[in-house]
Amino acid sequence: RIFVMAALVCAMSGEPPVEPVVSRKSGHLFEKKSVLKYLLEAGTCPVTGEELSAQDLVELKAHTAVRPKPVSATSLPGLMGLFQSEWDASVGETYALRKELEQVRSELAHTLYQHDAACRVIAKLIKERDDAVAALQEHVKRGAAVPSAAPGAAADRMDVEGGAGITEAMKEKMTEKSTELSKGRKK
Repeated sequence: RIFVMAALVCAMSGEPPVEPVVSRKSGHLFEKKSVLKYLLEAGTCPVTGEELSAQDLVELKAHTAVRPKPVSATSLPGLMGLFQSEWDASVGETYALRKELEQVRSELAHTLYQHDAACRVIAKLIKERDDAVAALQEHVKRGAAVPSAAPGAAADRMDVEGGAGITEAMKEKMTEKSTELSKGRKK
């Protein structure tokens, strides 16, 4: 069987199909999406009117890398129209990409600023900690007693040197205080 190029267009749209299918009953060529949508509504062949289902369609293997040229690409005005629409699509895509690039640049600048500020705060805190440790060591070297913290501030300190922990005497005092406070509480 010899196919004429003009016959390899969708029987419904008249355009070369991207996903071609052929009806087993009538032999007509269709665009898969178009004919499936039509079959859901009517259930018949769009050309002959015979009853047709999705199982009666046979998919044709087509080279997907090379898209078929539309019929409008066969004339000079048609080609000019295609080039214009391609140009418009390229300009629109370029604009969208530039807009997204500006947004990403802005977010990156903001994030870098926050990171820089955090680094400066950390450096300042490390310097203050080092100065406080040096002052404490100097104070201890002179033989003076280490100033005690305000009551309640002792609970905020961390034992980073791996001290002895809570002694039995301290546990007993804590238990006594807990019992005393529990008795004074309203029931």
